[in-house]
Amino acid sequence: MQPAMPISYRIDPDRALVLAEAWGVLTDHDILAHKTNLANDPTFAPTMAQLTDVRRIERLDVTAAGVRAMVAHDAAHAERRAGHRLALVVPSDSAFGMARMYQLMGGQDEGGVGVFRTMEEAREWLSRIT
Repeated sequence: MQPAMPISYRIDPDRALVLAEAWGVLTDHDILAHKTNLANDPTFAPTMAQLTDVRRIERLDVTAAGVRAMVAHDAAHAERRAGHRLALVVPSDSAFGMARMYQLMGGQDEGGVGVFRTMEEAREWLSRIT
């Protein structure tokens, strides 16, 4: 039996918002699987905002190669991601650094991806751009 993936999401169509949460040990594979699941979800619209909370992770096992794969995934699904905004709430310096790497490698520092320490900052940023 496969262990449950340590990241889940729900879509709030009324608010055009994806709410995601991660916990435990989070790996490159987990994040790529999440991105694939979301991109293939028929209720997902590319203009939806996404608020991802990773404050409950115990360890982040994400590599630079994994971040490159995430950026490549985004590029391959660009037609479905147009207008999508992602706010990441991260708990630690290492998670913040990896999230910023993802943001910068994807060329998304102009509003596509925001990296924050608190939910309040993330919500405020999303409310300004949605």
